[in-house]
Amino acid sequence: MKKILLFTFCLISTISFAQSKNEKAIIKILAAQETAWNNGNLEKFMIGYWNNDSLLFIGKNGPKYGYNITLANYKKGY
Repeated sequence: MKKILLFTFCLISTISFAQSKNEKAIIKILAAQETAWNNGNLEKFMIGYWNNDSLLFIGKNGPKYGYNITLANYKKGY
């Protein structure tokens, strides 16, 4: 009985902590962004963003569109 309980616990633990390929990719991007931000490298931080004129960033001054505008605002504000 103890072996069955241990096996069940291990199986549930593995399933609970398993991540899909997409989840791992997202976590990797976020970790790279965190490192870039902490190093003050805004260009590398922005790699996690969609490089497109349709990128929407909503800040205290309202919505702004565009990757380059978002990067410029980061540089201005930080």
